[in-house]
Amino acid sequence: MKHTKRFEENIFADVIEKLQLLTVSQRKYLHEILSDKKKLSVASKKKLLKKSYGVWAERREIKTSIEYVNEIRKSWVSRLVG
Repeated sequence: MKHTKRFEENIFADVIEKLQLLTVSQRKYLHEILSDKKKLSVASKKKLLKKSYGVWAERREIKTSIEYVNEIRKSWVSRLVG
């Protein structure tokens, strides 16, 4: 657990460092993007989820989710250890 916290702190520090390198206009743009996020109601989220159902149905290279994931994993050199 300590390793995870240290990792998160390193990422946070890295983000802060990179933010400081942005120009004023880049910071304003980033602020606009992040503050413009609209909150969706639960009903809206369910509606979007229903619209997305079956998106992968016509994909012939994806037989079953298990087979698909196993194919992807074959190309991995090693697994991440948590």
